[in-house]
Amino acid sequence: MPGMNEGVKLHMDHMHDHLNFLVDDSLRVRFKFLDRVKPRQAEGKHIQAYSGGHKFSQLEDWAMDMCYHLAACCYGGDDMDQECIFMLHEFIDGEAWNWFRRHVLHTNQDKQDWTFKEVLIGLYNHFVNAATMQEACEAFRTATFYDKLVGHAQNMAMYSNEFTIWKTFLDGIPAEMHHVLIRDNNLLPEINTVTEFLAYAIRYE
Repeated sequence: MPGMNEGVKLHMDHMHDHLNFLVDDSLRVRFKFLDRVKPRQAEGKHIQAYSGGHKFSQLEDWAMDMCYHLAACCYGGDDMDQECIFMLHEFIDGEAWNWFRRHVLHTNQDKQDWTFKEVLIGLYNHFVNAATMQEACEAFRTATFYDKLVGHAQNMAMYSNEFTIWKTFLDGIPAEMHHVLIRDNNLLPEINTVTEFLAYAIRYE
């Protein structure tokens, strides 16, 4: 997407990869039952319809349930994308159904030949990503500890630079998160932006 901050894009790509993994993990191949085994008809009564919730966990749980349900229905394999997409209409409602009908099912949709993965990613992009990043940024900006740092900095004769504020902030976060951000993800306050730290912190949470 044009003009997208690198940290935001990094977070979005990570979520896309996670959704793709859910599909690959359960639907890469089609179940084949032995001749003497009669497969039971899989029921999806336990699957709660996705209505467009803004939390990633809601979409993730629903997508996982859908993937395993479709696998149990023998819809695995690269040649079953359209069948998988068709099955979704029974498990989507509300604003998610409106999006699905308008962008995926409608004869005049802009994009043709959707894949099952692309539908999940489309739902994520439309309902989860924008809201999640906006809420996370707002929560971060209004964090008590960060506010105190900025307040102290403003009272100084010479306002602290961003690096000094970030160093103090990093000293105040849990040691385990600090360890993950600095050592495992190679982030540095003097190099990386606030949004990049935020994107990795969201992934850690």
